[in-house]
Amino acid sequence: MQPNGEARRPVFRLSTTLSENREGLAFQQDDSATRYNLRLSAHFVLTDSRDGTELLQGTFRAIAAYNVVRSDYANLVSLKDARRRAAYSVAEGIESRIAVYFSRRRE
Repeated sequence: MQPNGEARRPVFRLSTTLSENREGLAFQQDDSATRYNLRLSAHFVLTDSRDGTELLQGTFRAIAAYNVVRSDYANLVSLKDARRRAAYSVAEGIESRIAVYFSRRRE
């Protein structure tokens, strides 16, 4: 969120804590999963670096589904893509929440 590159003395600090879990959705007759939901949860805290005041906090969650096939490589690629999609969704939510906070702060 710095259009001109990293600030020398940042005024705000954004901390995030991520957690992830996977849940099987579709199963074969031998009980092996063929489809999973990846759930990503991100708790964030925005603080004022000058005095340590907590300005905003919240949690965003995203779910991304992916298939499991016989190829280990394909499964790794699918999981990586699901993580990327979930992370992007969570990041957009945090960005929007911070943008709303700062737009209201000016009023």
